[in-house]
Amino acid sequence: MSPRLPTRALFAHLLDDAAVFPPGNFPLDEAIERRARRRGTPASDFVGPLLLPPALVDDALADGGGLVIGVVGRAGTAIADIVAAGEAVTASPSHALAGLEVPAVDGWRDALTLGVPLAVEVPAGPSGVSVLPDLASSPLQVIAKLRTGSSPANPVPSSTDVAQFIGECVRLGLPFKLTGGLHHAVTSTVTADGRTEDQFGFLNVVLATAAALDGDDVATQLERRDTSAIAADITEFSEARAVNVRNSFTSYGCCDVLDPINDLATLGLIED
Repeated sequence: MSPRLPTRALFAHLLDDAAVFPPGNFPLDEAIERRARRRGTPASDFVGPLLLPPALVDDALADGGGLVIGVVGRAGTAIADIVAAGEAVTASPSHALAGLEVPAVDGWRDALTLGVPLAVEVPAGPSGVSVLPDLASSPLQVIAKLRTGSSPANPVPSSTDVAQFIGECVRLGLPFKLTGGLHHAVTSTVTADGRTEDQFGFLNVVLATAAALDGDDVATQLERRDTSAIAADITEFSEARAVNVRNSFTSYGCCDVLDPINDLATLGLIED
């Protein structure tokens, strides 16, 4: 299951482990056990930190497994609570803090005090894009974050909105991450819970980021569904191109990281 070159640089730690968040909703102990089973296997090369809400951090710290944790505060979570959870991780002798994630609300800069990467989630559309220059002006490491899946409050953003977000991040030299909806490699229409919606593919995002770096059309790459052609385009990446893309597209949160890994194996982009 090791990545084929040059895709090694493209997929390394691309998947942030959001197992405890919807729609996966794994219990914390099961999420930790799943990580323990992957430790030392080739699959672990693809997976980044375990993402946790502040309310679960203390329970996770009671585990002796040496977790790498990202603390995620969603809308309505106080910045102070996110920072406090991050401080608890940094104080632990056996765990490590990968970063914090906060909504784009007043006071988000207070989360910069820990000196770890900070992802700031902006809304889709023009109002979110208008925030990006402020994030890019920070002297410390800030990552823009966009939700690409649906939520009870919002539908899946349009390809135009996602393209504008990616394009502006690239223009500003602002790294970005995504969350929600990127369950599989290629954009598709899915039906779940009696609801049909489009979901973007993470390889589409890779190609869209490359297009933004080249000054080409971004939305078209997000909308493509020709699986074989998309896989073929990925195999043509040089290692330098892969590194440039990942410098912009840092990672995305995924509730079951084995789904995208299996997709990569099916497409022949990693050795099965």
